[in-house]
Amino acid sequence: MDLVLSVPDMGCQHCVMKITNALNEIGVKSFDVKLDEKKVYIQSPSCDVELILRKLEEIDYPAEIVME
Repeated sequence: MDLVLSVPDMGCQHCVMKITNALNEIGVKSFDVKLDEKKVYIQSPSCDVELILRKLEEIDYPAEIVME
């Protein structure tokens, strides 16, 4: 499953690191955090979307699924 998330509150490299660490913490293996687009691209056949959204909300980076 390919998932694209919009993270409008992401604004610097510190934000990218927090998001990266949070996704690693919950076991997301293949993803790309794009600061310039304020998006996270997740390539995972079995990712738990709700878990990802909850984790990002927990660290103060609420995200929305983008339909692309």
